[in-house]
Amino acid sequence: MKFSQLKLIPAAAALVLMSAAGNASAGAYSYSYDNISGLAVSNPTGSITIGTSTNLSKATATLNGVSVTTGGAGVLDAPQATVGAVTKGQNDFTQQGAVGTYSRGDAQIVSTQFPPAPPGSTTQAVNVAESHLATPGTADASGRNGSTTGFSVNFVVGSPTATLQFDFRADPYMQVFLQSLVGPGSSATANLVVTFSITDSTGAIVFNWAPDGQAGGILGGTEFADAATLNTNLSTTNLTAGSLLTYDPSGCGAPTGTGVSTTCGGIYGANTSDLTAGAYTLTLNAVESVDLVKTAVPEPGTLALLGLGMAGLCLVSRRKQAR
Repeated sequence: MKFSQLKLIPAAAALVLMSAAGNASAGAYSYSYDNISGLAVSNPTGSITIGTSTNLSKATATLNGVSVTTGGAGVLDAPQATVGAVTKGQNDFTQQGAVGTYSRGDAQIVSTQFPPAPPGSTTQAVNVAESHLATPGTADASGRNGSTTGFSVNFVVGSPTATLQFDFRADPYMQVFLQSLVGPGSSATANLVVTFSITDSTGAIVFNWAPDGQAGGILGGTEFADAATLNTNLSTTNLTAGSLLTYDPSGCGAPTGTGVSTTCGGIYGANTSDLTAGAYTLTLNAVESVDLVKTAVPEPGTLALLGLGMAGLCLVSRRKQAR
């Protein structure tokens, strides 16, 4: 994992922080958010004609085996998927926090550059996935925008060669927390994915960009801005429980308002290599997801039995060695 800004807060401080934010309890908690704004796909050289465009906005939520899925292909604003005690409304991407037991996913393509949008438009897409377990159970959620998160564009290069340029701002934010006393197998994970790819008419990938906060690492093009990794995760288990982990590479802090600001975030940019004349498909993919598992702490009687069992095994082992 590559983290530009990862903060670990001790359990006591984490609980104080969560309480201050209106979070009355803390069991297993995960939150993953990303706001991509000002995305412009331009063509600095050559001649490109924009063809068909298919948007996809999709949200999912699962809590203790009960699942909800909303949105899909052709949708710009997926209805929020909710299970359990969700208090946040549609298109409110800010944190609900560690209160109650719930799972929610929400995704919205706020604006799009591609047809039928007017010339000069830019794309903004916001996703969130958030879950909390106050009691033992399982939960997961996702928010997706692109062609598998929503914007799929076909274009034709009309000159001998042409290049595309991508510019955008991104403000990712993730948090995970497990209370200190959780049972074996408990875990809290938040995931973040943002990728750009171009395939030719044969299906071959001619451009692939997954911003990772480091120079290079791009197929068929050149990066000129890569503020932080947009392809990573945060994770904690019962073996490392007790700290609130935060990923905030842009330093903007937790999203405020409804979480659709366009004024904060890191800068990203890349050019493709020369594209020869032909038909291509551009796919943009942005996914936020969370996964939670919380198991019960073994009862004292169970622990005592386990201790007696271990003692018995040790006694048997010693007797065998004595023989």
